Amino acid sequence: MQTPLTLQARRRLRPYLVTLAGFSLASSLLLLVAPLYMLQVYDRVLSSGSHDTLIWLTVLAVFLLGVYGAAEAGRRRVCALAGEEIEALLCPKIFARFEHDTSAVPSLGRDLGAVGRIQTALQNGSPLPFIDLPFTPLFLIVLFLIHPLLGALGLAGGIIVFGVAVAAELTTRQSSQVSQAALGQASEFAGGLERQRSAMAAMGLVPAAYQRWKVQQRIGRSLSMDAAKSDGKFTAISRSSRQVLQIFVLGVGAALALSQQISPGAIVAASIILARTLGPIDQIVGGWRSSVLAWSAWIQLRERLDGIADDTAFTPLPKPAPELAMDRVSVVVPGGEEPLIRPFSWSVCGGQLVAIAGANGAGKTTLLQTLSGAWSPGSGSVRLGGRNLHEWMSADRGQHIGYVPQDVELLPASVAENIARLKDDDPEAVIAAARTAGAHEVILSLPDGYDTRVGPGGVHVSAGQRQLIGLARAMFGTPTLLLLDEPTANLDSAAAPRLIQALARSAESDTIVLAATHDRRLIERARTVLLVRNGDVMAAPSDQFIKLATGPGSSAPPAGRGAAG
Repeated sequence: MQTPLTLQARRRLRPYLVTLAGFSLASSLLLLVAPLYMLQVYDRVLSSGSHDTLIWLTVLAVFLLGVYGAAEAGRRRVCALAGEEIEALLCPKIFARFEHDTSAVPSLGRDLGAVGRIQTALQNGSPLPFIDLPFTPLFLIVLFLIHPLLGALGLAGGIIVFGVAVAAELTTRQSSQVSQAALGQASEFAGGLERQRSAMAAMGLVPAAYQRWKVQQRIGRSLSMDAAKSDGKFTAISRSSRQVLQIFVLGVGAALALSQQISPGAIVAASIILARTLGPIDQIVGGWRSSVLAWSAWIQLRERLDGIADDTAFTPLPKPAPELAMDRVSVVVPGGEEPLIRPFSWSVCGGQLVAIAGANGAGKTTLLQTLSGAWSPGSGSVRLGGRNLHEWMSADRGQHIGYVPQDVELLPASVAENIARLKDDDPEAVIAAARTAGAHEVILSLPDGYDTRVGPGGVHVSAGQRQLIGLARAMFGTPTLLLLDEPTANLDSAAAPRLIQALARSAESDTIVLAATHDRRLIERARTVLLVRNGDVMAAPSDQFIKLATGPGSSAPPAGRGAAG
């Protein structure tokens, strides 16, 4: 049964396949030009001694081979265009999956790499031998017409080379897949080390990490070498068998010519036709490994992307009212079954700064990610301005939400582009957001100011600078809901009070501000504190929370169990 993604691919690639079949038919027929030319030269020109016939035959053959060259170029161009169509089909789905994927294993780079492997195979013409294969019987028929014995030799050769191809598939498929998986694990391990270079260098972990990577790489390379060894063995068998068959055809042809059963020109013509008969099979065997990798990439993407819609069309909604309401919401870590935070209900209106307190691992970060829309709740609903936050198109919802994670990562772009959320927006709005966040002076101190390239491959910025730029990005466009995870953790004694003041000003401008924090200064400035403890969420005014948290014998405000209202 064909999957929806397979049907979509067939529908979008059908025009390319039809065009490719037309070019391939023309190319296959025109490959008969060379043997027919040799037949005419040996059987007509040499016997008649006519120079005019030779000239006109040559002109006609050169013209037809020029058409063959154009057909071959057309085939490769169509393959390249099909690769672009595959990219246009798959990449929106990949990014849509990336947006909604809550698994801990990153997949965006791996999926885009799989698309790249498919495109490379198409651009290199890997499918062409498979498309030429159905035309092989045409050349066998021509061999049988020259002489049945030559046709039988061609048929036997085709069976032998095809058998080699089947044996290569049965032998190398699993080893190729296993070797690629092992090498992929080694690559992912190395990629995971990059962000921890300083800690690894400080604690002397690099040699141990290298040894661990080397073991994984050695396993992958060993399996890859085994697959390459098998692949090379079958390629050698296929090509040597083809050369032996060429010798047999020439020898048998010469014997038939001596017995006056065929003409001398048929000897050369039969050799050329046999080469064309076995050519596609030989090319398939030679490029089998790359074909298997491309097909495995397609299988991987088909399994991961089936059922994912890439239609991002939506009707933009007006800015929501600053009202956040949670109705029996439970918070679950993606992939988990038991709720980290049991169902609770709570609501807040604009103009409030709310601190979220609790021990490490209590679920504060998970709660913020759920309220941001990045993760779905285990049960219940979250509404912003009356709209279900998790059923709202993120491209529209996101402009009304600002989120600062605990570890801010900047995109590989300029500071201005990071703050503007990769939009081509008014520079004044970017600077205004930076001023509101208290990041303007910090940004001006960078080598190129707002045009400084940051993120992977860009200028290195400290954790505190990233925090302020991330806050400016969150505040860009005056969002309705502002969510922050430990916003003062990386700031110095001068920057932290400025940030707290900026959050207070945002709350005063009718924004809902929720900040997970251990910073007493921020808790004191908040109007309400949400305490996350033992799977429950409890609410209290900040002054009462501080009094009870610091008082003798008590560390939590008296509130209803499981209900924050």
